[in-house]
Amino acid sequence: MEQSITLNLPYDLSDNDWEKVSIIYKNMGGWLNNTEQAYWYGTEQDKQYIYASIEPSGLVISGKVNEMIWLGWVTKLCAKLTHALGREVYDAEI
Repeated sequence: MEQSITLNLPYDLSDNDWEKVSIIYKNMGGWLNNTEQAYWYGTEQDKQYIYASIEPSGLVISGKVNEMIWLGWVTKLCAKLTHALGREVYDAEI
Protein backbone atom coordinates (compact mmCIF):
# COMPACT_ATOMS: atom_id res chain seq x y z
CA MET A 1 0.00 0.00 0.00
CA GLU A 2 1.31 3.44 -0.89
CA GLN A 3 1.89 5.78 2.04
CA SER A 4 2.93 9.42 2.36
CA ILE A 5 3.59 11.87 5.18
CA THR A 6 4.77 15.47 5.20
CA LEU A 7 7.04 16.29 8.13
CA ASN A 8 7.35 19.78 9.58
CA LEU A 9 10.90 20.37 8.35
CA PRO A 10 11.26 23.46 6.16
CA TYR A 11 13.22 23.33 2.92
CA ASP A 12 15.49 26.14 4.14
CA LEU A 13 17.20 24.34 7.01
CA SER A 14 20.79 25.39 7.61
CA ASP A 15 23.57 23.43 5.90
CA ASN A 16 24.54 22.10 9.32
CA ASP A 17 21.01 20.79 9.93
CA TRP A 18 20.84 19.21 6.46
CA GLU A 19 24.10 17.42 7.24
CA LYS A 20 22.46 16.00 10.37
CA VAL A 21 19.45 14.90 8.31
CA SER A 22 21.78 13.22 5.81
CA ILE A 23 23.55 11.27 8.56
CA ILE A 24 20.21 10.09 9.94
CA TYR A 25 19.08 9.03 6.46
CA LYS A 26 22.16 6.86 6.07
CA ASN A 27 21.57 5.22 9.45
CA MET A 28 17.94 4.30 8.80
CA GLY A 29 17.19 0.69 7.93
CA GLY A 30 17.14 -0.10 4.22
CA TRP A 31 19.26 2.88 3.06
CA LEU A 32 20.32 2.66 -0.60
CA ASN A 33 23.65 4.40 -0.90
CA ASN A 34 23.88 4.27 -4.69
CA THR A 35 21.07 6.65 -5.66
CA GLU A 36 20.97 10.40 -6.14
CA GLN A 37 17.70 10.74 -4.23
CA ALA A 38 17.14 9.43 -0.71
CA TYR A 39 15.75 5.87 -1.07
CA TRP A 40 15.34 2.97 1.31
CA TYR A 41 14.55 -0.67 0.48
CA GLY A 42 14.23 -0.01 -3.28
CA THR A 43 13.05 2.52 -5.85
CA GLU A 44 9.66 3.01 -7.47
CA GLN A 45 10.47 0.16 -9.86
CA ASP A 46 10.79 -2.28 -6.95
CA LYS A 47 8.16 -4.14 -4.96
CA GLN A 48 8.77 -1.98 -1.89
CA TYR A 49 10.46 1.36 -1.34
CA ILE A 50 10.53 4.53 0.75
CA TYR A 51 11.90 7.84 -0.49
CA ALA A 52 12.26 11.39 0.78
CA SER A 53 11.96 14.69 -1.01
CA ILE A 54 12.00 18.24 0.25
CA GLU A 55 9.06 20.33 -0.87
CA PRO A 56 7.86 23.84 0.03
CA SER A 57 5.33 22.18 2.37
CA GLY A 58 8.05 20.24 4.23
CA LEU A 59 9.97 16.98 4.10
CA VAL A 60 7.81 14.47 2.23
CA ILE A 61 8.33 10.79 2.95
CA SER A 62 6.53 8.45 0.56
CA GLY A 63 6.67 4.78 -0.11
CA LYS A 64 5.10 1.43 -0.73
CA VAL A 65 5.78 -0.93 2.17
CA ASN A 66 3.80 -2.98 4.66
CA GLU A 67 1.89 -0.71 7.07
CA MET A 68 3.73 -2.08 10.12
CA ILE A 69 7.10 -1.38 8.50
CA TRP A 70 5.89 2.11 7.50
CA LEU A 71 4.67 3.06 10.97
CA GLY A 72 7.79 1.80 12.71
CA TRP A 73 10.15 3.33 10.17
CA VAL A 74 8.51 6.79 10.16
CA THR A 75 8.25 6.81 13.97
CA LYS A 76 11.95 5.99 14.25
CA LEU A 77 12.87 8.65 11.65
CA CYS A 78 10.88 11.34 13.50
CA ALA A 79 12.47 10.39 16.84
CA LYS A 80 16.00 10.50 15.39
CA LEU A 81 15.38 13.82 13.63
CA THR A 82 13.85 15.32 16.77
CA HIS A 83 16.90 14.32 18.82
CA ALA A 84 19.50 15.45 16.26
CA LEU A 85 17.87 18.77 15.37
CA GLY A 86 16.69 19.71 18.85
CA ARG A 87 13.17 20.41 17.63
CA GLU A 88 10.08 18.23 17.51
CA VAL A 89 9.60 16.60 14.12
CA TYR A 90 6.10 15.37 13.35
CA ASP A 91 3.36 15.12 10.71
CA ALA A 92 2.91 18.70 9.47
CA GLU A 93 -0.69 17.99 8.48
CA ILE A 94 -1.90 17.27 12.01
